[in-house]
Amino acid sequence: MVRLFLLVALVLPMARAEAAKVPTGIWFTQSRGGVVQVRPCGGGSTLCGIIVGLTPSPAGKLPLDFKGGPQCRRILFWNMRPEDDGRWHGTLTNPEDGRTYDAEIWIANDGNMRLRGYVGVPLLGSTQVWPPFDGHLQPDCHFR
Repeated sequence: MVRLFLLVALVLPMARAEAAKVPTGIWFTQSRGGVVQVRPCGGGSTLCGIIVGLTPSPAGKLPLDFKGGPQCRRILFWNMRPEDDGRWHGTLTNPEDGRTYDAEIWIANDGNMRLRGYVGVPLLGSTQVWPPFDGHLQPDCHFR
């Protein structure tokens, strides 16, 4: 019985570590109106998400943030740190209104990234599904 307990105690953390996937890469937003690159930032083991592609308006203009500046190359979420639950937890800012939320990101079994923004506890939030980006980024923040 003790051996079984020790075996489970040793294998369980390894299984969690294998199940947790690092969500680095380039992702469409849920609406496919934007593209975000998730990469290491700030030195150490944190991730951030940077807007690298946007859909322009019919007039050809890219969306502006809440300060009137370009959303392109804006940091959307930052200080994402890995937790024991296999998710990365940090902070998210809505570029349209500047509101800040707690957030978590993870790769689901279907290969899509999930982004959950919330206030206080994850139960009080909503989750978006972000598929991998399979297009081409342009230097001017457009994408095809």
